[in-house]
Amino acid sequence: MLNWIINELKDGRTLLSYGGVKVSAHASDFLVPVILATRFSPEVFGVYSLGMMIVYFFNSSLILSSSKPMVIFGNEEFKEQGRIRQTIASRLVILLISLAVFILFLCLFMNPLVRFTGLIERQAWLLAGVLIGYAILNFFSSMLMALNQRILESAFLFINAVLSISYLVVVYLFFQITIEKVLFMFFAAPVISVCLFLPKIKFKEVHPPVLDKDNLIKMTDFTKWMVFGGAGIYLLNWGDNIVLRRFVSLEEIGVYNLGYQYFKGTLMAMAIVKLYFLPFIAQHMDNKETIIRYLGVKRIKLFLLGGLILGVLYILMPHIVGILYAPRYKDAAMVFRILIFGSVCSLYSGFYDPIIDSMKRYRFIQSLTIAGVVFNLGADYILISRIGFLGAAIATAITYFLLAIAREIYFRKFCMESI
Repeated sequence: MLNWIINELKDGRTLLSYGGVKVSAHASDFLVPVILATRFSPEVFGVYSLGMMIVYFFNSSLILSSSKPMVIFGNEEFKEQGRIRQTIASRLVILLISLAVFILFLCLFMNPLVRFTGLIERQAWLLAGVLIGYAILNFFSSMLMALNQRILESAFLFINAVLSISYLVVVYLFFQITIEKVLFMFFAAPVISVCLFLPKIKFKEVHPPVLDKDNLIKMTDFTKWMVFGGAGIYLLNWGDNIVLRRFVSLEEIGVYNLGYQYFKGTLMAMAIVKLYFLPFIAQHMDNKETIIRYLGVKRIKLFLLGGLILGVLYILMPHIVGILYAPRYKDAAMVFRILIFGSVCSLYSGFYDPIIDSMKRYRFIQSLTIAGVVFNLGADYILISRIGFLGAAIATAITYFLLAIAREIYFRKFCMESI
């Protein structure tokens, strides 16, 4: 038994080292909101959550939408030419347009934004800096992934997380934590991180950027479908707040979002594993034996391990919330326990995504996500209006279950024969 465990660890040591660093790298995404909830009242945390919800919409639909295309097309360009200068140029064009769209949005819709979120105007303008920080962070991260520098990319995100948490600790110890100070962190940490890691890049592989019309068209075509998918994923993950704002108080929104942040942490861990396998799958799509081993061996082992971890979290969550947070947050544990069913469904079906993405079947993924959003928002409206914020958790869990079934059917019917 001991020898088997040792062999399994040796076999998965690359993923374990990558995953360990990557989980640490995304610590700030998870830790910042759960730390803030210890200092903010549920009402203030609800305002912060609604403000970040706006940023996450544009980040998901406009920034992250061109991340996966950059990794895939950049990986192909690097394999053929030993550099990714065309992909770099195409991504820069897309990002600059995306940021311009967000700034225009702030100019045109500032008053409705302030009324919806509860932010003051000064805080709302700081959201632009947050999105710029996310764009810088994601561009550099995707570039490293396109160059197949997965460990370096994890180290880069890890340093960004360390800087973010360190900033928060300093503010916690010597100043008063405010929404303004937290929003500034999202811009400062990525800028400093990029400056630290620029010397690690072989500039001949990325510089100077070369704008190629065909590459830009292909990247844009892939990205436009990812925009719909990104917006869909955002609404799937954050659309609950839109309906919650109509029916419940800011305090209850804060409680719901605390439970959701822990659920989001489980989804982030799964996304790390999928992203780890994406370059590998893209390079080995013509090797049937490798893909079958990925599905039949690695997928099953990781699903069992993930299921065990989720089970432990289900048991511990009421104790975690009781120890760390004020009594008004106690229902956040129930929110998480309901949502964890969605985590299991996502864990089961998520391993198909690297194969579907490598096959460039992105129209299905995006169409499926949009269908999930429509169902989730409809279920939100029905359930929240009747049973309150717990209805949002139930609606989300049911949606993830239906999405897992649909992904399983599609993969078996349309993808297995192409492997």
